[in-house]
Formats: sequence, C-alpha cells, structure tokens
Amino acid sequence: MEPSSCKLTLVVPSDAGDRIVELMLGADPPITGFTTWRADGHGESFTAASIGEQVRGRVERSVFVAVMTCDRARTLINEIASKAPIPHMVYWLEPVLEFGRASFTAPQPILDGAPR
Repeated sequence: MEPSSCKLTLVVPSDAGDRIVELMLGADPPITGFTTWRADGHGESFTAASIGEQVRGRVERSVFVAVMTCDRARTLINEIASKAPIPHMVYWLEPVLEFGRASFTAPQPILDGAPR
C-alpha cells in the first residue's frame, strides 16, 4: 500500500451517525468500504449527555473506520466540518502499512494424514 495510506477513525454522537454515512456515500468520489459500529464513550465531559447516559456514566457513540489516502481523509474531515459540523466528534489517523483481501480456498480433504 502506498505510504500515504491511512486508517481514518471517526467517533460521533449516535444521533449523528446517519449524517456521516450520507456524507461519506455522497462525497465525490464516494467513500465506500467503511465499517461502523456502536460504542460507549467514556470522555472528559458529560455536559451534553442525556440523563440516562449520566446515570450510566457513559455516552452512546457511533464509530466509523475507513482506509484511504491520508489526503482524502483530511479532505473528508474538512467536508464534515463545513457541511455538517458535529459537536463532540473526534477523529484520528493511523498509518496503514499494508491492506488487502484474504483469498481463501475451499477446505481440502485430508487423506493419509496430508491435505490433498
């Protein structure tokens, strides 16, 4: 993978998750092949937390992860900031040394103790 490739991780309040998906899919070119999941955040401030989140001691978050060029990741962060600023959004970039898809073959029967 080229040296300028990176993994972008975005963590946003759960209610902003759909906006991020729309921005990523509506970007030019679209950001595809990303992964999302729900998480609990344990941050410094609970000023915007709901009463339920304050009682639980954690806030609901959506996490997005995508591999792309670092330049594209920075552009996407700027697009989010200008088109749909999201309070309490955090992000980070990590270098990606290698990226690929594993290609597995069908299991082979074992005959006489050795795969055939």
